[in-house]
Amino acid sequence: MKDSIQSAIVPGATDCGHIRAACRRVEAMSASLGNPVQPPTVFELEEALGKRVQTCELLGRNWRNSVYRVQLANGDAALAKQVVMGTDEMLQCQYDQLGALATLQIPGLRVPKALALLREKRVCVMEFARGKTIQALVRDRTSGDDLISACKLAGKILAQMQIARTEQICPIPVEALARDLAGAPWHLSSREQTILASALESLAGAKVSIGHLYYDYTPDNLLFENDQLSLVDPPDVSRHGVLLWDFSCFRGSMRRHLWRFSLRRPFDRRRAMIKEAIALFQRSYLTSFDKPYPEPVLFTAATLLFELQRTAVLLTMQKGKVNLARQRLPIARDRSLGNSLANRIMLPLQEMEKRWLFLEKRWLFLQLARELP
Repeated sequence: MKDSIQSAIVPGATDCGHIRAACRRVEAMSASLGNPVQPPTVFELEEALGKRVQTCELLGRNWRNSVYRVQLANGDAALAKQVVMGTDEMLQCQYDQLGALATLQIPGLRVPKALALLREKRVCVMEFARGKTIQALVRDRTSGDDLISACKLAGKILAQMQIARTEQICPIPVEALARDLAGAPWHLSSREQTILASALESLAGAKVSIGHLYYDYTPDNLLFENDQLSLVDPPDVSRHGVLLWDFSCFRGSMRRHLWRFSLRRPFDRRRAMIKEAIALFQRSYLTSFDKPYPEPVLFTAATLLFELQRTAVLLTMQKGKVNLARQRLPIARDRSLGNSLANRIMLPLQEMEKRWLFLEKRWLFLQLARELP
């Protein structure tokens, strides 16, 4: 198998080290615990924007970012995204990516304009994008048609992004992919090891598009309104790789939303609508290419392999979040969560998410086995 894999690698093939990159990111996040930032003030925002600001209200936060709604005196609104756990380089990358995405001028895609940077507070201010995320449309009983339209448009837009960003066509760098998967934070059974080896060997000759990744093209980061999609979470690291990664990210995320919806509402008719939306995303994506890569007979197996890698990345980040939460919150020894209500809620939820990802890993291996010759 090794010889067949090596023969499929062309010189200069793009590395697929997303799992290793996630490990480095977790380490960087741990280091940033000692470099906290304060929320932006109205005065600082006014100086950066050159406009009067009425209010700055926290919309939400997670372990990496805080998001604020900035209300201007002229009635306009802006969004301030603060990198709580990260670096100045990540902030600059987000600002630059907004401009780069806007130059693509893809029909149906709206990219919020970058307005200002507050470097000392690690804040990027951009136009306020209106609409509902595709994730929210999955849960909304009244938005069935919007969910279908949004997913169909998401497939078309992603294909156009990739057509514009394709730099070369070459075989999947399976040797690099195998090295990266070897660092995944899980244990593979002997059957799973066999399935993975067979998948890598089968895909060694499959040609794919290589170029600039969006990396986190997911339903959570796409807002839909008036038949347009807005990308609201620009990447904070510039990455090159197999463009099929972005397709796998969106489809895998939608499937997880479907699973959670089915678990809560097993008899809800919307389950069929969500499945249709996922199918339309894939169909609109594929029909946008004159010649899709990889070839149709290998497409499903290739996307499942990248979904498996994406699951390993999410699991790496989830483990990092659990460890960071234990560093930041007053956790007692012997796995006691103490008396803090936040401790009692946050850590069990994060542990539950890890279990979800392990279940998804098993499911992906079963699906991958069905696609092998």
